Amino acid sequence: MNEQKGVKAISRSSFFKRVWSHDNTPIFLVLLSVLILAIVIEYIVKGQVNFVSGMNISNVLLQVSVTGIFALSMTMVMISGGIDLSIGWMMSFVGTGMAFLIKSHDWADGSVIFLAIAVSIGFQLIMGLIISRTKLEPFIVSLGFMSIYRGFTYLITNGREITIIGKMEFLKAVVFRIDQFVVTVPIVLFLMLTVIVWLVIKYTKFGRRVYAVGGNENAAYLVGINVKNFKLLIYGINGLFISIASMTLLSRLGTGAPTMGSGEEIDVIAAVVVGGTSLAGGSGNIWGAVIGVVLLGIISNALNILGVSPHWQYIMKGLLIIFAVLIGYYSGLRTVKKSKKTA
Repeated sequence: MNEQKGVKAISRSSFFKRVWSHDNTPIFLVLLSVLILAIVIEYIVKGQVNFVSGMNISNVLLQVSVTGIFALSMTMVMISGGIDLSIGWMMSFVGTGMAFLIKSHDWADGSVIFLAIAVSIGFQLIMGLIISRTKLEPFIVSLGFMSIYRGFTYLITNGREITIIGKMEFLKAVVFRIDQFVVTVPIVLFLMLTVIVWLVIKYTKFGRRVYAVGGNENAAYLVGINVKNFKLLIYGINGLFISIASMTLLSRLGTGAPTMGSGEEIDVIAAVVVGGTSLAGGSGNIWGAVIGVVLLGIISNALNILGVSPHWQYIMKGLLIIFAVLIGYYSGLRTVKKSKKTA
């Protein structure tokens, strides 16, 4: 009997040790702390707590769904050693292009969606081809493409919004409702894609290759991975996710605005980095990125509820990125020291 109790105590202790040492534990604890802090501050300032109401939770999930879809593919890109600064303006280009075809040429929703996917993947493959076949930095190449997408966006719109009210309604339909808590298609899409990408990254050969290429390209090549084609594939997948996020936001807004994706790359990269993905590549995970997306969404939402100027959100995001990078840096130093001691 005592032996059984001892075994249970040991297993419980080892379980807590595994949880505590998990990569996502620090960011998850930060998320919980921010949640509690937001609730306490709102109660003190306003005497009530609307932050955890069903309606507000639904709003937060809806707001983070687009950024979350972006973050899933950006995590893969960054783990493989790349980065894409063009995603925000590519969203504007794809979104306004879809709105233009629907409004001016009366294209059917299905045709517009098919073209958006093809264009997004095509442009990303062109960028991926340049990055994978040259020694140019992804940062610089994607910066160039960002400017190209910005130009295309303003050529399409002439700086004006294109309204498509009543179109692509299926992408914002309600899946189910419990009182004020509403789950719509964008939220379901985000959750489904999260599970799919997590399973692929964690349990398939493709996922292992993402880490191998980001960790050491030469070693990956020596074990038989076609690094150039694999990087090209990653950017192609990124294009698919960009098209999904673009059409989801367009449906929700009902308007193709030139600035609909402006600054989105900052939110996405911030969420991915805060979630533990290394800017140098080779490390990171999907659930960390998801927690990072939710964390930034909660901070933004809490500041809005408290009536704080939205400009503070930029400061908070910047501080979070710096904090996350510092944590990653010192964590890396600690790992190196441990490996030297073991050796």
